[in-house]
Amino acid sequence: MLPQVVSTRKKHRRVSYVLREETGRHRSGINSMVMTRRGDYLYSAGRDATARCWSTGTSRIRCERTFDEHTDWVNDLVLLGDESRLVTASSDTTLKIWNTANQRVIHTLDEHQDYVKALAYARHTGQLASAGLDRDVLLWDLETGQKTVSGPGGQRVPVQSQINMTPCSGHRDSVYCLATNPAGTLLVSGSTERVSTHAIGLLRIWDPRALDKKVGRLKGHTDNVRCVIVSEDGTKCISGSSDATMKLWDLGSQRCIQTIAAHTDSVWSMASDPGLSRVWSGGRDKQVFCTDFKSCESTLLCRAREPVLKVCVSPDELVWVSGTHSDMECWDCRGPLQKERDRNRNSRAPSLHTISAVQRRNMPFGVSAASSSFAAAISAAEQPDSGPVPLTEQPLVVVQGLPAITKHDFLENRRHVLTLDTAGMVSVWDVTSGKRVKDFGKVDFDQQRKALEEELVVPAWCSVDCRLGSLTVNLDFPQVFAAELYAVDAGHERLPDLEDHKVNVGFRITRMLFKYWIAYHCQRRGVGGNGMSREQDDDDLPPMPEEVDESLDYKLAEDTRVVVSEGSMSAPLLCKRIAEMDGAEDPQLLPEWLPPPPPPAPEA
Repeated sequence: MLPQVVSTRKKHRRVSYVLREETGRHRSGINSMVMTRRGDYLYSAGRDATARCWSTGTSRIRCERTFDEHTDWVNDLVLLGDESRLVTASSDTTLKIWNTANQRVIHTLDEHQDYVKALAYARHTGQLASAGLDRDVLLWDLETGQKTVSGPGGQRVPVQSQINMTPCSGHRDSVYCLATNPAGTLLVSGSTERVSTHAIGLLRIWDPRALDKKVGRLKGHTDNVRCVIVSEDGTKCISGSSDATMKLWDLGSQRCIQTIAAHTDSVWSMASDPGLSRVWSGGRDKQVFCTDFKSCESTLLCRAREPVLKVCVSPDELVWVSGTHSDMECWDCRGPLQKERDRNRNSRAPSLHTISAVQRRNMPFGVSAASSSFAAAISAAEQPDSGPVPLTEQPLVVVQGLPAITKHDFLENRRHVLTLDTAGMVSVWDVTSGKRVKDFGKVDFDQQRKALEEELVVPAWCSVDCRLGSLTVNLDFPQVFAAELYAVDAGHERLPDLEDHKVNVGFRITRMLFKYWIAYHCQRRGVGGNGMSREQDDDDLPPMPEEVDESLDYKLAEDTRVVVSEGSMSAPLLCKRIAEMDGAEDPQLLPEWLPPPPPPAPEA
């Protein structure tokens, strides 16, 4: 019979599992990237809940390592110290510190109460800052987590220890970006705080050495501050905003020195040289500019296929761009950009690629509309709009990702899900096998859904979402045990012995997800293999036979990741693959509706 639930908990825990068909590539947008100092590896943070390491030092770019422990979008990442450790920040409200060599988690930091959106690292002091939608900026002393002890032969062996955390309170709204200088003498955070009746977007300045003292605030943007960079000497910073501008600030006097208006929409990412003299920027308008802050000229390098979430520049100035799609593009604009600079130095004639970005983009190429010579240049170039022409039309390399599922609908049997992905392909997935069972190609989703209608009514025993670009199946109590079907209707073969046999779909899926946990405790207690029976009925649930036929359990891939959480907006309590469940899991982390280990066998 089904498990009896005795709990005072107001909200029951959720069990989720993700259906992934292929590894080695991202399946949704890429929020952030960071490159090693030598430029031979690129790390990416994906909306598919993974971070990946790509080899870029050879002609063939491939995924070398995958960091797969988060349960929601990975929003930012930084490399620490000698680049042997990686930190990722996620919408699952956690930070994870990884060993880059073996892809194992060293620490999980879970002090945030909402999505963690940004990280900043001071490499000279080993201090990390994190911030997100919970309005808090947290400072982590990573050196306290890297203690060593004497090992065999006198060698120093690293051991895990508690990482000290200090909160910085003051923001009244969500924080979307952070930046610090290598010495860690100051920290700048950008938020959606309201600065006036008609404007939002505030930058706060912190001194990590004296957090009890408020250093300053920078006002000037009229919309959310999305990205910020601090100069290495800590005297200046540049911010990018959803008001489509970039601003250069003097941190000593706390005033804006220059405003650049090259973009036509939100500025979402920036990269710069150490002195902030040149800045590469991208955003919602899909354009990537290189701006010279000395001349205040912005050159359009390229146009990406999708809105740009991150711009990353390699040591040899190759420009890496990622966006809301799952691809990464590498652009080589070095030669054309140098020619454009030489041309602008030697000629006053208007350029098709460069604008005077101190003016708004509604002025043609950033030049005064009173310039008749420039108007003639536009006519000669036959430009239909007022935007510059990209220096480069095609990327040098495209690291292709996988299409993300963007739309889905359960079929009447409640096992099959019709999906539509970003490539326009319509498919059917079976949530009880974790596999794609049929492809229809590029057809109309709604018409195909109508063609698959059945006269079958099955209770909703699970829900699905496609936030990660793949199907995530969610099991919630008590709905998980609501669907009790004849074996044939539940997806099993039509056999004489099963003709009148009923199967509880959610019960069987739960057994599959926790099968090794069940087997361990059955073996330990000396009982049979069903491990899911109880002595008492639950009045709210349909009865199940005392003896469980294991041949009717569904089969999911052993590497399917199982997540236990308090709900869709909470941090994961447990995140393991099916094959990693060894019985040692803390029962306090498991869902209360999961049957406990069976009682010991009676003594002879």
